[in-house]
Amino acid sequence: MGRSYIIGEYSEKYLKKLKAEERYGTTGILLGQITPAKTYIIFAARTPVKDQELPPENPNEMNASDIEWVSEHARQVARMLPGGILVLGVFLIRPPKMTKEAAQDIFQKLTKAVETAVAKERLWNFSEEEPPERIVLQIYADSKKMKLRAYDTNNPQAPAKLLDCKSSNLTSAWQLVESTINIDIHIPIVGTAENQLEKGSLKGLSAWARNMMQCKYLVNGVYKDPESIIGEGLKKNTPVEVQFLSAPAPTSPEDTSAIIGSCGSSLSVKGTVHCRAYLHGSKTKVQDAILSLKRDVLNTVFVRCEMVFEDQILNRNADAGDSANIKAPHRVFASVLPSGVAFCDYGFSNEGSKDLEDRFKELLDYDLHPAQLDRTEEVMLEEMGVEPDQDHKQTVVKEEEEETTDGGFKFKGVATAVGVGVLAVAVSVLYYFIAEST
Repeated sequence: MGRSYIIGEYSEKYLKKLKAEERYGTTGILLGQITPAKTYIIFAARTPVKDQELPPENPNEMNASDIEWVSEHARQVARMLPGGILVLGVFLIRPPKMTKEAAQDIFQKLTKAVETAVAKERLWNFSEEEPPERIVLQIYADSKKMKLRAYDTNNPQAPAKLLDCKSSNLTSAWQLVESTINIDIHIPIVGTAENQLEKGSLKGLSAWARNMMQCKYLVNGVYKDPESIIGEGLKKNTPVEVQFLSAPAPTSPEDTSAIIGSCGSSLSVKGTVHCRAYLHGSKTKVQDAILSLKRDVLNTVFVRCEMVFEDQILNRNADAGDSANIKAPHRVFASVLPSGVAFCDYGFSNEGSKDLEDRFKELLDYDLHPAQLDRTEEVMLEEMGVEPDQDHKQTVVKEEEEETTDGGFKFKGVATAVGVGVLAVAVSVLYYFIAEST
């Protein structure tokens, strides 16, 4: 049997509403879950309109900047997704006069651009067993038809497959899997490039991510076989708590070779993160739930680090090097679907509920009520005293002070250590510049 494609009632109503507005050329993204046998479309969100203009009358006139705008929207929304939920593809309300060839060309460009943008922020890769496809839903302006097609991401030149799509309310049997994890990552950064912090941190986080993906687990305090059912023996709608057991980082052959290089800075990520994954169906295997939850761990740590860097760049914070503590954003969940599936946003300490509501409206086209926001988990973590390491707060390297290593290298410190509190994850940065060796 082939794969089944299910569109949720919420998504179907939303797309019909957009079509009724007759805003032909409207684009957007599709969110959902891919299981071994089925693909579920649970949410659709139109692309925010640039400069409050109407979408183009003929989308085949979309230029590179339009496609980049759609893919950037997808990248921002991907940050809001919990484990198990992905950007599945795109949709387009197709104008009456648009040719089939023009539509296919646009779909291929949009699908490729969206997947590329989203993949850049992943510290993990899809397995060979997972379907290598992204979908496109075209809604005809002059009829009730909606056609779903799939593109093979591993073979972009392959023709798109026409799919059958069924409707369902998708309101039952969503299993919530949760974990609270302590993070302690130290990354030496080799750097001479302008954006050495970002490039160096990505490389260092990738090494941590490989270890995270290999670590063992307990399900509600006991070990469960990977092939067993994650919610077996539990009451309906009971969350599953997972504990990850850290292990020494595996040693690979390349790790045994010593490399001498210039040290641009040092990055430390410390603290505690709360993670979630949602799995549809009552027969979800433990191994699939654990994989989705681990991916959420990787995603949220990466996103918070990147948001800190982006915030520093945007604000041009000249005093960042003298700050003892830079707070990274909290993760705030909000249930947006009748099934209870929640998306999230990241709020800095100076942002309130209104800022979160505005972003849900802009990125998801969803009117969020303050009562839907769930701040309790990360607020509790912070109130429990999860703070950046005090040693990092006190570390100061005086300007022009030189330190000579056994190898003869001289280091000039030019800044204090910077602590970044992420709900808990703390990011500390210690900058060095290497003088000529003597």
